[in-house]
Amino acid sequence: MKEKRRDSKGRILHTGESQRTDGKYLYKYVDAFGNTKYVYAWRLTPTDPTPKEKREKPSLRELEQQIRRDIEDGIDSTGKKMTLCQLYAKQNAQRANVKKSTQKQREQLMRLLKEDKLG
Repeated sequence: MKEKRRDSKGRILHTGESQRTDGKYLYKYVDAFGNTKYVYAWRLTPTDPTPKEKREKPSLRELEQQIRRDIEDGIDSTGKKMTLCQLYAKQNAQRANVKKSTQKQREQLMRLLKEDKLG
């Protein structure tokens, strides 16, 4: 029988989980577009203590649950990093059949968004 993978504390790791040599935990998964993604965390479970001088972030198992929920709900993972300009361009592409005056207004707003630091 195949031996189960374990971390440095002897806990069994789930599918996709691994521990790096520096002690950081890694979760590998495939997103909706077929791209391989990686998520890192210093803690495996929520009850684990965070190492000294490391920022308090969600544990690896919490991140896994959030990723699974997003995939089941059909949430696009790239949307989390989308800028305002990209979102506005995507909306305009979906609603392309408009009057010429509306198209001019949209182009003007897009120019303003590109010039602004927010967009």
